[in-house]
Amino acid sequence: MNSLSSPATAVAGESEPTSPIDVFRDARGLFTMVAVDQRGSLRHMLSAGRGGADVTDADLISFKADVIDAVGDAASGVLLDQDFGLKAATDSRCPVILAADILSSSVAGGPVDVAVLDDSVTTETAERFHAKALKFLLPWHPARRSEAIDLAHTFMARCREIGLPGVLEGVVRPREGDTATSEGFADALIMAASDLAVTQPDLYKTEVVYTSEFDRELAAATARSITEQLQCPWVVLSSGVSGENFPAAAAAAVTGGASGFLAGRAVWSEATASPEPGEYLRAHAAANLQKITDRVWASHA
Repeated sequence: MNSLSSPATAVAGESEPTSPIDVFRDARGLFTMVAVDQRGSLRHMLSAGRGGADVTDADLISFKADVIDAVGDAASGVLLDQDFGLKAATDSRCPVILAADILSSSVAGGPVDVAVLDDSVTTETAERFHAKALKFLLPWHPARRSEAIDLAHTFMARCREIGLPGVLEGVVRPREGDTATSEGFADALIMAASDLAVTQPDLYKTEVVYTSEFDRELAAATARSITEQLQCPWVVLSSGVSGENFPAAAAAAVTGGASGFLAGRAVWSEATASPEPGEYLRAHAAANLQKITDRVWASHA
């Protein structure tokens, strides 16, 4: 086995990292991380912000680097992709998670609902990005549960082969039928966590049920049930929740046992509509991140 990090056993109450994934915890023991691994969706967001103008690969590279520069070391970790994230990874002042997925949509312009393992992510790739973990986004659907579990096993086997911890991101796709309601969505998130827990990820990442303050108790109750399914720490993502609501959503999840967040759009999405994204990010991204962090710290206290 090629080993970029040696596994260790977590010991409750220790202040020093005891598992490879603990390198992504902040000073208070939570995961307060930023995701900038978006590829096609980020290109679309930047194009929309520019009135439909073309967005080049260089634009994506620059935007990701600007996000990393803006958040500095305020994040406990960052998630990047190998397509456009190398400069950002090189400049990062906090540990890097490298995406190991190739994502697409079965419907043009629709949400990501197809993922395959990126075979070009190797030990050498991880070393070039100084990656301390790999991540895989896994679309889960009640009608395709066994396929999702098999794919998650494949991803975790790749992580063990490379010698890095695996961050498994279980998302419910597509949301249809029963999962279109808040309660049905919550049930699906719990079932997905139960299914994917058997693959033993080092960190689990999932969605949060939250559209307004009236969802706070549902979000917390769902988080408690997800916590019961998992044998590893887990975090929430911000996609699907407005930037205004995400601090409260993440806090509700933490009260139910989540260990923090790995947020993208809630930190930087407003910059995609700015004529000067870099300047906007330097003025607002760190503050957006701190607002979320402060809420989860308060919930965890």
